[in-house]
Amino acid sequence: MTRRAAPGSRRPGMRSRPSVASVAWVAWVAWVALELGVVLWPIPSAHAATRTMHCAPGGFALLAPAPARIIVPASTGAQAAVWSGMLTLGFSCTSSARGASLGGGRVVGGSSLAALVSTARSADGLSIVSTGTPSLSLSTPGCALSSLTEKARRWTFGLKATAAGTCAGTLLAPVEFVRGSTALGADIAASFPLGSTSSAANWMVFPTAPGGLSSSLGLSAAVPLVSGGGCTVSPTALTLTLPQVSMSALSAPGQTAGATAFRFPLQTCLAVASGSYAVYASWSFTAAAGYPTVIANTAAGAAGKVGVQITDAAGIPVGNGLSSASQVGSVTPSGAADAQTFLARYYATGAATPGAVSATATYTLTYQ
Repeated sequence: MTRRAAPGSRRPGMRSRPSVASVAWVAWVAWVALELGVVLWPIPSAHAATRTMHCAPGGFALLAPAPARIIVPASTGAQAAVWSGMLTLGFSCTSSARGASLGGGRVVGGSSLAALVSTARSADGLSIVSTGTPSLSLSTPGCALSSLTEKARRWTFGLKATAAGTCAGTLLAPVEFVRGSTALGADIAASFPLGSTSSAANWMVFPTAPGGLSSSLGLSAAVPLVSGGGCTVSPTALTLTLPQVSMSALSAPGQTAGATAFRFPLQTCLAVASGSYAVYASWSFTAAAGYPTVIANTAAGAAGKVGVQITDAAGIPVGNGLSSASQVGSVTPSGAADAQTFLARYYATGAATPGAVSATATYTLTYQ
């Protein structure tokens, strides 16, 4: 007699098989779990995803070094520089997250040379133009310049956060004042000083908040302009001959030798009604690699690892560029010139090797 297992029972050693319904239920549970896993995956809130940045400028732009006045000699050529330095602006910014940004900043200037200061003619007076790339000097890190673009000596820029929180510092923009194409009006000094309410206010445009909000900034104080003054330099090309020196005197980086004194031959200086004034020189040269104040050696059969450095009488090197002017003399109310002493010397950038040395720098004189 054959015995059949009762429903719900199983033979010893036999495994039960899930019904079709139970298999479908398991699959459905797995599918639901998978879908729930996708739905419940953490998604940042809209608030957390928003990155915002707000900035506050210091109130006014500043010129550095700050000139007490700018003298514009009659001999100054059209569109020639009469002052060079830095246009600076202090600021602070607060960012909600790294990557937040603002745009719409501008350093004034342009190829049209539209006068900041003028009489009846637009070609009179002075214009401000950019001479180099703007940069940040940060007292509290956390932001950087972005979207730097230069066109016709005018820079536009943005700001971006490199970390959440507050950053602060100074925006530095190398600039120069350029004379117009006609003579400077005699009424300029009294009626239209740089930075006065009569001249353009937008020396800088600084971004402040999302949505293109910005602040237009003028100078903190007016800078008087004086027509007249100026000196001739004869000869205009200064040639110095440095002595021969031993390689042992230039055997390590930073060693100097052969210092030779010189002065600018300031002649026929014109007096100005406002009294004495100072003469400044801005230098331009090709610097030795890694040594920004050392003029590169360009001689045929050049000595290795050596250049030339120009310093003042105290041994302080002159800077390279229009924004690095140094005083080279002064002129008395009667027009008498007093030129200061400068030095040219060899400068070792490593252990020097035998050969010739030749270096060239150009200068531009301005008056304050």
